[in-house]
Amino acid sequence: MPLTPIHSSIAYLVRNFRHSLSLPALLVSTMAPDLEIPFTYLATGGQYSRLALHSFLGAATLATALSVVLTVFAYAPVVSRVFKLEYGTLSARCRFSWSLVGVCLLGTFTHVLIDAFHHEYNPLFFPFSLDSVDALVFLNDWTLASAIVSLLFFSLLLFFVVREIRRGAENFWSRVLVE
Repeated sequence: MPLTPIHSSIAYLVRNFRHSLSLPALLVSTMAPDLEIPFTYLATGGQYSRLALHSFLGAATLATALSVVLTVFAYAPVVSRVFKLEYGTLSARCRFSWSLVGVCLLGTFTHVLIDAFHHEYNPLFFPFSLDSVDALVFLNDWTLASAIVSLLFFSLLLFFVVREIRRGAENFWSRVLVE
């Protein structure tokens, strides 16, 4: 997606059905694959912006590992400080477990699959192939597909945020970033 945070709508959607899953892990993992974009772009001289973390193998290994590390070691200290949330409660939701690894795997795969519906370049089989897998691009038009998919997921994100706003200001940040 052109706007990485829109991927978090999937985290809220999944969490809506499975409240026991770690919301911090879902939030981090649904956005983590896009962390490669500036590095890949610079390393390839602008030829590619998405490679390893946007492939099935990369999502299952590197992106999942990165998501776990960021969730366990960075999420609680950063989010508790920036949003003035209690560190202990937040760190409990970010504690390492195999369940957290599974949640991160789910998040990274949803990112890669959503991108496959609307990006012009989808290196799903990297490092075995640099070819783009375009069979999933919606309407076979990545520009139109990008607009539709982005609008759909932005609307979904807006729905979840408005729902939390309606629940009141008390504990808003905790509800959207921790619970």
